[in-house]
Amino acid sequence: MRFAQAGYTLFEMLAVVSVLAIVAVLAVTRIGGVAERARTAAAEADLVTIRDAMLDENTGYLRDMRGLAGFSAADIRLANLLVPTNLYGLAYLPGGAYPRARRIDETWLGEGVAKPAEFTTWDAARSRGWRGPYVRGKVGAFPAREAAGGGFYPDVSSLYLPDWFASHRDASIYGFAGEPALLDPWGNPYVLQVPPPQAFTNGNVSAVSPAVRFAYSRLVSAGADGKLDTPCFFVNATNDAAIGVWNERTRRIARQAGLIDGDDRFLRGDDIVLFLLRNDTDEGEVE
Repeated sequence: MRFAQAGYTLFEMLAVVSVLAIVAVLAVTRIGGVAERARTAAAEADLVTIRDAMLDENTGYLRDMRGLAGFSAADIRLANLLVPTNLYGLAYLPGGAYPRARRIDETWLGEGVAKPAEFTTWDAARSRGWRGPYVRGKVGAFPAREAAGGGFYPDVSSLYLPDWFASHRDASIYGFAGEPALLDPWGNPYVLQVPPPQAFTNGNVSAVSPAVRFAYSRLVSAGADGKLDTPCFFVNATNDAAIGVWNERTRRIARQAGLIDGDDRFLRGDDIVLFLLRNDTDEGEVE
């Protein structure tokens, strides 16, 4: 009596292996998609947390800063929530501590005058001053130019900034290399974008108040690709290279972070954007 040989043919084994490989790829893809959506949701939640830390009427950073000499909401960056410094301040010194923060007074264009920003000490009697850190999260270092993704060191040559700042290799409008930064789920720093005066007028930039500029400010995560696509300045590697002048269209791009009309999205890429004080699509007049 002869018995049939048990087992699988080579063809059957290859078919099973192929099916398992397809299932594995689909599973990995699905898991990767779920993980990416989770990171996006975490970034969106972070932006809300940062916004609340800045704007809360009782414990917020701007509430504590209000009315202090030398402070301007249009000149801050997210490092302000972590350490008492300011945008036009002395940079982080490796191995050292943050010096007393300074900002450039409005007269710097003509006189180069810098005044101390008196917001480094909490004054309980007046309920004013810096009492941070105002937000807790994943803190890292703002990257150096060579290590940063695209857009974190925009070209500021067209903006009215101190020469030392515009020419400083490790000074970005979003932060100084090495200073503490709040990191998004992809390991890149969140940034605060405040449109420059040129986003509102081509004439006398001093006629645009810091309050008006700050009303259009937004928090931005560069998203999964690590590239900061959302435009803040006109002369910017992340902006449309075809744009050659500060016309009304480019001013609106800067004011609205890439939105031109309604829901028409322009130049945001996969960035995650949260406006602090405005609706995302509202281009109405500032109160």
